[in-house]
Amino acid sequence: MNYNLKFECVFDEKPAQIICDQHNLEVKTINEYFKFYISLNLHFQWIYVENQINEARFQNFSLKGKIENLEKFKNFLDCRVMYLGASQIYEQYCLIKEDELKKAMIVKSKINGEKYFCKVYKKEIRQNEYQFFNELKILRMLQMNKNVVQIIEVFESKHNYYMIMEQMVHNLEQDYTHEENQIIITEILNILDDLNRKSIIHGQIRPKNVMFDKDNVMKLIGFSKAKILEEVDGQDIYDLHRILLYLNGLSRNEVDCANGIYPHIPSHGTNFLKSLLNPTKYRINIKQALTHPFLKCIETDHQIVRVEMNLKFKHNFNNFQ
Repeated sequence: MNYNLKFECVFDEKPAQIICDQHNLEVKTINEYFKFYISLNLHFQWIYVENQINEARFQNFSLKGKIENLEKFKNFLDCRVMYLGASQIYEQYCLIKEDELKKAMIVKSKINGEKYFCKVYKKEIRQNEYQFFNELKILRMLQMNKNVVQIIEVFESKHNYYMIMEQMVHNLEQDYTHEENQIIITEILNILDDLNRKSIIHGQIRPKNVMFDKDNVMKLIGFSKAKILEEVDGQDIYDLHRILLYLNGLSRNEVDCANGIYPHIPSHGTNFLKSLLNPTKYRINIKQALTHPFLKCIETDHQIVRVEMNLKFKHNFNNFQ
């Protein structure tokens, strides 16, 4: 076995060795051998003592070992297994929204005191199970993209599925400079390019689904309606017009494509808007959009603004907690 993780432990009170690769978890004692397939059907419960991992319980077994090994083990499993005991690790900090399908809230970790966003899918709603696992699959496919919200871990209880995610701290606003708007649109196009290469349609490209984290990194959120399709249909880049209008303080009511009425957006912005709203056959694609004159920086600022997004923003998003 070509392993990714290997360490000594105590498995059901017996000295043992854990060996893991990307697909399997093997446990070897002197007289026994166990093999588990790493999947969301494998349920783990992590036991903490004085805010440090003391034990892992799974499949009616107990696993103990050095703290650093257990932490590496948990990080290795990532969101590829399901955890139990969410209420033992997190407490509700504030409720954001709740309806008959889902609940959104901010939770606080009892272990490190950090706050996280938590999305709760209610099991009693039949379609929720598919939506939960579909969203989890898509977010895991995008976990290397720094501009996509990161999922931390997933839990299951008798009545709910829980998705623990990083907390966003500030919404997209409408009073950025033109140069900042260029950066925002460019970053969103880069995100969509990554989604397209993975055959993912976000389905809800809206201002409310673009937020900033505590380090002022822009993130795309709201993947509950995302889909994996054989062919990307251009819907996401069409929906980008909503963000373009929002950033310029305009509404969809000011656009009448049938009669050729479009609001004025400076620096080739109106032409860019028309290109996004074209019927599918003629709609601008991501590569074309990224080279559109609207997104070209002022020459003297070019080397500055592309280095790091938060260098040029007039807002200090770190002040918003």
